[in-house]
This record gives sequence, structure tokens and C-alpha cells, in this order.
Amino acid sequence: MSDEDTLQDTEIVRLLFFTSPDCFACPEVERIIENIAGTSMKGMLHVSTIDITEEQEIAAQYGIMSVPVVIMNEERIAEGLITEDVIREKLWSSILPNIINRQRDTRLRESMMILTKNTISSIISQELVRQNLGDYVHIGIYQQVMMSLLQLDPLIPQLLYQSGRELGIYGAAPYYLTVLNPKVGAVKPEERFQEALIALAKLYSHNNVVPLYLATHCDIAKMEGYTATLRMYELVNSAGAINIGEPLCHYTAGEIAGTIEAMIGSATSVFETKCRGLGDDCCEFEIEVFLGKEVGKAPYQVYEPKDGDKRVQFLGEIPAEDFRRQLFYEFIHETTQHGHNSLLMKEALRPNDVDFVHISALQQQIISLKFRDKFCGALLYSAGRELGVIGPGKNIIYQLLDDESLPISSLKKATEIIQQY
Repeated sequence: MSDEDTLQDTEIVRLLFFTSPDCFACPEVERIIENIAGTSMKGMLHVSTIDITEEQEIAAQYGIMSVPVVIMNEERIAEGLITEDVIREKLWSSILPNIINRQRDTRLRESMMILTKNTISSIISQELVRQNLGDYVHIGIYQQVMMSLLQLDPLIPQLLYQSGRELGIYGAAPYYLTVLNPKVGAVKPEERFQEALIALAKLYSHNNVVPLYLATHCDIAKMEGYTATLRMYELVNSAGAINIGEPLCHYTAGEIAGTIEAMIGSATSVFETKCRGLGDDCCEFEIEVFLGKEVGKAPYQVYEPKDGDKRVQFLGEIPAEDFRRQLFYEFIHETTQHGHNSLLMKEALRPNDVDFVHISALQQQIISLKFRDKFCGALLYSAGRELGVIGPGKNIIYQLLDDESLPISSLKKATEIIQQY
């Protein structure tokens, strides 16, 4: 895509120019704005000129007491007699982030569309994405990736939620809902919301139409107006999880929110209020649609149980952050052991379902997180490094060395063994 195409595809910025007939500085400022809008920023600006003597209500709404005033995106960027360089700098400082965000969103949508196509081909048409290994991975791998991310920082749940929300909008979930329940196309928004919930309950239950195996069972615990509660059992994020004192399924919450937003066209918030990570026997998600509110503008916060409700005793001898990380380390260790036993068919992480999930569930999470920003990309590397330290890799090396009676003479040999695995 050329620079010219990029500029033309950028969302048009609305500029409000407040003037009056007796303003001596206004004609010069108006000339500058028209010159900029017609040359270097052509096609990127829409200028609305407002005479405060004729549009007194609009002027009062924006608090205009004197002119000239220039407002862009509801922000006052210039007033009084100003130079062309100042206005140009103000405009570019606002428009450039829009260009960058548009490019990021384009890359995200393109990547999600490719993954969605591959996922639908794998799920619906049974065309394998991984010809040699198959398209299902053990949920232990899924959990290790997610938990190694969560343990890094208390900020991660918010990032996972937002990434999940983007997946819900751009991913395959809206298509799956139409497959599972054709009534999701209802005309009335409230009916469409209700039908979407019915389809979501099917999607997060064991089914052979869209066999993602995200959870064993999901039911609608409550549905009233534009609010609802979904209850899920043996959800892939937290199946077999130990109690660590906080919810674990932020990505799922975000994906549900994004999917509902895609179906309804209004902002939606989803909070996880019950989780295996909190010591509960299921995961519950409280859903609320803010009808008419812009998509993506709904609030989100991580559910924090009251001290009296917490089932994990805090050890005061160590800092709270270190204690939190230690709990996640323990969970990853438990997941590694349970996953090994599951593969040997000694025990099941999900006794009522299979211990595998479709690979797209993991792929799309990583891709949507990767494309949020450079910080999130760095987080993936940090999480992988942590998982390399505390995960199953070291034990696999030692076990293979012991089985094959090989000395570990170099890092190269260890790498070769990991490649065998």
C-alpha cells in the first residue's frame, strides 16, 4: 500500500472553525486552514465553519467566548491569531496516530481473516491446517501459555480482555453463532441478543457441529433484557486449575464481549464473577449490553473478591506480587503434571470431555495479542522465557537423556532433544 493510499484510507478528521463577521484575525486563520485542508491533508480533513452570531447554541455548547477557535475531535487545539506552522503541527500530531492505528487495525483484520478462513475450513470442511499433527492440541499446552502470560504482571488481564474482544469482533465466532442458531439474525436487538446467547451456550458446550471443545457444558443462568449470565463447566482456560485467588478467563470474557458487540452493534461488558481460579466449581460471566453506546466503550474491570470471600490465605512474609507469581508457578507445575498423566491416559483434566482443544483457540489468542502493540509482542517473548524456566521443557530433556543414556554435552544437544520432542 502506498503512502498516498494510506492517507486516503485514514479516517477523516472533523475540524470545527469558529468565527464571526467582526473578527479581524479570522480571515487569515480561515485561509490557513483551507490551504492545509486542500493541499498536504487533502481528503483527511473535513472543515465545518461556524459563525457564532448565527449558531449561538453550538458556540455555547463548546464554551466559545472569543474567536477564532479551532476544535478537532472535541479538543480545542488553537485559538487567537496563530501561524500556519502551529496549526499544521497540531493537525499532524493528531492525524499521525490515526494513520498508525488504522494500519495496525488493517494488519489485525487481515491476519484474523486468514486464521478465520483456516479455522472454518478445519472445523466445518474438515480440511486439516496441520497435515501431519492434526488440528487439536492438549489443553495443558493452552493453559501453560495463558498462565505464563498472566503471571507476568497484574496488568495482563486487561490486555487479554481487550485482545479477546478484538478476536470476538474480527474472528470466526460470529459466523459460528449463525451456524449454531440461524435465528441470531433477528431484527429486534433484544431478540438478537437472546438468540446470540443461545448460540454462545451451544458454542461453549460439547457439540459436533463446531467441535472446538472450549468447554464441556455452558448454560444461560440468567437472561433479562440486555443482561445475562453464562455459566461454563470445565472451560479450557481453567479446567483442573488450583485456587490462586483470582479469575483466569479474561480472554474468554473479552471474546464474548466482542462477539456480542459484533452481533448487536453496541458496547458490551463482560465480567467473570466465578472461576476455578477463585475456588469455584464453574466459571460465570456477567454480560451487559449498553444499547446505542459505541462499540468498545463499555467498562471492564477484573473481579476482585472481598477479603472475607477469598479462599487463598496470603502469606504475609513475602511481597504480594511474589506470592501471586508463586501461585501461578504452582499452577503451571500442576498443569504440567496433569497434562503428562492425561497424555498417558492415567487421569483426565476434563473428566466429562476430551482434554484437547482446537488449535485455532490458541493461535487466535496469540495473534490478537501480538497485534495490539509492541509491548504486547514483547510480553509474548517474556512469557515464553518464563515458561521455558518453569515449564516442562527441562524435565523432557532429562527424561529423554535418561531413556537414551545420552550425556548433555552442549546446548546444541539439548536443542536437538527439544526438536525431537
